[in-house]
Amino acid sequence: MPLKRVTPGRFWPLLLVAASVTALAAPVADQGLGKGPIHISANTLQGENKPRQQAIYTGNVIMTQGDVVVHADKLTIDAVGGKVQRATATGSPVTFTMSSAQRHGYGDTLIYKPGSGEIILMGNAHLWQEKNEVSGQQVTYFLRDQKTAVTGTSGKRVRSVFYPATDHHSAGGGRP
Repeated sequence: MPLKRVTPGRFWPLLLVAASVTALAAPVADQGLGKGPIHISANTLQGENKPRQQAIYTGNVIMTQGDVVVHADKLTIDAVGGKVQRATATGSPVTFTMSSAQRHGYGDTLIYKPGSGEIILMGNAHLWQEKNEVSGQQVTYFLRDQKTAVTGTSGKRVRSVFYPATDHHSAGGGRP
């Protein structure tokens, strides 16, 4: 079944349910993500309720939740029973900032999984905490325990740059 163009007036019940359920997602570390509703603005929105719950936003997409801001060309929200399972953003590149943790990054694709509290950057992925940087084909940031996993591709290695902390200013704990 092809996606139907939905006007905001006809789509608001699904959006309200998705945002409300997302606000009830499992708590994560005090990083702002997972707290409060997800706000999304874009040039267009297409959505469906059956056979699956999915909303596709395109054109200058901005998604915010707490202090996390994602900018993308396209964002697909997949939900089950009104609960957001996955938000997949694509762009050239997709960028995100998380001000409370002093992190920002980019990649060709960003996947956010509210249930597990993961942000996955794929394709030319880079993640910074202050000046410290990690990069590779895929960078996964685990919000709850603030851990990072980086993988490379065949022929390309992962890279990291860590700056030593100074006496007067921390370089972010040395862990992006």
